[in-house]
Amino acid sequence: MMKAVADVTREKEIKTVVSLNPIMVDGTGMCGGCRASVDNKTVFVCVDGPEFDAHKVDFKTLMTRNQSYLMEEKVSVEEHECRLNKLQPQSV
Repeated sequence: MMKAVADVTREKEIKTVVSLNPIMVDGTGMCGGCRASVDNKTVFVCVDGPEFDAHKVDFKTLMTRNQSYLMEEKVSVEEHECRLNKLQPQSV
């Protein structure tokens, strides 16, 4: 959706900012999971963003990277059981 908006606004020269949400593991940029290319430079979305000029984001690479862990995410959603559901209410 953000790519589509960027494509439309680029033609009309409308300044557009996007908020990226790639995979983030540690929130410090150390793992590189949130790496993206903006204006032909590598950025780490968790520390350099998440907002960027939409017309400078390499959406093709970003979308490919976001699909890297699709199977693992699917398995996690299917198999994960929240531990909070197992907590017993505490008496006051």
